[in-house]
Amino acid sequence: SASTASGPKPRVIVLTDIENEPDDAMSLVRFLVYSNQWDTEGLVATTSVHQPDRTAAWRIREIVTAYGRVRDNLELHERGFPREADLQRVVAEGRPELGLNAVGIGKDSTGSELIIAAASRADPRPLWVCVWGGPNVLAQALWKIRATRPPAELARLVSRLRVYAISDQDDSGPWLRREFPGLFYIASPGLHAGGA
Repeated sequence: SASTASGPKPRVIVLTDIENEPDDAMSLVRFLVYSNQWDTEGLVATTSVHQPDRTAAWRIREIVTAYGRVRDNLELHERGFPREADLQRVVAEGRPELGLNAVGIGKDSTGSELIIAAASRADPRPLWVCVWGGPNVLAQALWKIRATRPPAELARLVSRLRVYAISDQDDSGPWLRREFPGLFYIASPGLHAGGA
């Protein structure tokens, strides 16, 4: 299609506090309907100030399963939709803890490890991290990289990330911007007293 022929597909990881309310489930359906436009490298269930002590990777898997039932029909209209099995392999989750409570020694999760692996992959394209909930799995990933790798490698990996957060939905967003000033990070809008 003309829309995908103009250049390489963007690499994308979604962090979502899905099941806090219906908005992220609806957003994920829309995301999958256009999933031939990017390379989905992660679908990560997170917490947020609106859902502080649980994640819902089960809901991501449920929506991806439904996508699998219509994928062949989507392919009739435009090519390049990922297979359900490939999307299921990149579903992960963060810890069921709010914000910076999930960052530090012993706080790794399948979500933070997925981000580290994706950022470390030998791929020249930037890695877009779309934050629909709290970004503490990204905070844990960068915390661990900083703790375990040389400063030059940390700087290289940070320079590859492009973060777009729908508000600051926990305290780890401001922490990320303070601790990693070279990180490309858009928060729309920033933290306020209501927690978003």
